[in-house]
Amino acid sequence: MRRIGCLLVLSAIVIAAVLLLYFKAKSPKSEQEILKKSEKKTELTIKDKKISVEVADTEEKRALGLMFRQNLEENSGMLFIFEKKGIYPFWMKNTGIPLSIAYIDENNVIIDILEMVPNQEVITYSPTEPFLVALEMNHGWFAENSINKGDTIYGIP
Repeated sequence: MRRIGCLLVLSAIVIAAVLLLYFKAKSPKSEQEILKKSEKKTELTIKDKKISVEVADTEEKRALGLMFRQNLEENSGMLFIFEKKGIYPFWMKNTGIPLSIAYIDENNVIIDILEMVPNQEVITYSPTEPFLVALEMNHGWFAENSINKGDTIYGIP
């Protein structure tokens, strides 16, 4: 009887080890690997301003966002594209760059713009109505370029 109990415990340990190795292989890649993959870029136009943005169009890329970045070039940002309209909260965990975020509806119209504080793990940012796309830029970029709610963004893939 004791032998059967020992075999069951040993079997459970082996199964747990195999599952651990399997899920570790399937787990999200390192930040650096994800950053390399997020090289997908596009150019957008808002009013007369052209900007270059990285496209975050997978759950993995959206989760990482602009974390661990030291800076963001002028007139550059990150475009978060979601599969369906909703209210998705954003936060600034491990993001040392002060950012502004515009929430964009299915007609590519800005529905809200918020200013975000760097390295926050408690505060989340989301608009009061559902959106399909979000655009993060350097803090104050939208105001400095007279871009407001109601403006249309062109070139969103």
